Amino acid sequence: MKYIIERTGKILFIAYALIILVLHVIPIGSGDINALNKTEIGVLRLDYFLHALVFIPWAVIIRLVYGINFWETPGKAFLWLLAGILFATAAEYIQYFLPYRSFNIYDVMGNVTGVIIGASVFFWKKRLYYKKEI
Repeated sequence: MKYIIERTGKILFIAYALIILVLHVIPIGSGDINALNKTEIGVLRLDYFLHALVFIPWAVIIRLVYGINFWETPGKAFLWLLAGILFATAAEYIQYFLPYRSFNIYDVMGNVTGVIIGASVFFWKKRLYYKKEI
């Protein structure tokens, strides 16, 4: 059973990463994106907020599939956090080379913020109880 859960989780993680890459490379109509860029939540544009939301699941999936957190496996957790930040940056940087998309440093910051928010919630979560061995 554990094998099935791990395998399903890994497939979910790969699907999540591929969906993010597809979202970053597909052409988006100029009318749709202009409406999104003009919508603001407080002082932030909605698209920056959405970039952060898209990357929060990175840490959630890693935590659920591999059970990694900073309290038990700080080295692995740091490497996954670094991998998430690099992936978030690379996903946006790909747009620099696409003529129908544009690279925006604020989108990168939104992506990285999402990874960090997800990591702070799901990697840092300490166990609520400890099982004592007798």
